Amino acid sequence: MRFQKVAKVSQIPEGRGICIEWQGERIAIFRIGQEFFAIGDTCTHAGGSLSEGFVEGYEVECPLHGARFELATGRAVCGPAFEDVPSYRTRVVGEDVEIEVP
Repeated sequence: MRFQKVAKVSQIPEGRGICIEWQGERIAIFRIGQEFFAIGDTCTHAGGSLSEGFVEGYEVECPLHGARFELATGRAVCGPAFEDVPSYRTRVVGEDVEIEVP
């Protein structure tokens, strides 16, 4: 495993997410204060973009049907989705946000 730069800190708005693509995978990167989280961008229920979802606390709600996922783990915490999304470790190096990738 290695870390890959995916964004600048300034590109990720507080309390919101952005979507990046890494080797064909859509990954949502979120910022809560000075913490950054990375999970799969595609809701496991109906394919909604989680980076466009509503962040509340440390969870994101899919904008299509309201499924909720933990930002730290990708765990589905509220239906209609019951399958988790992938999660990725993050770190900040200077102004760069990096995620751990295979």
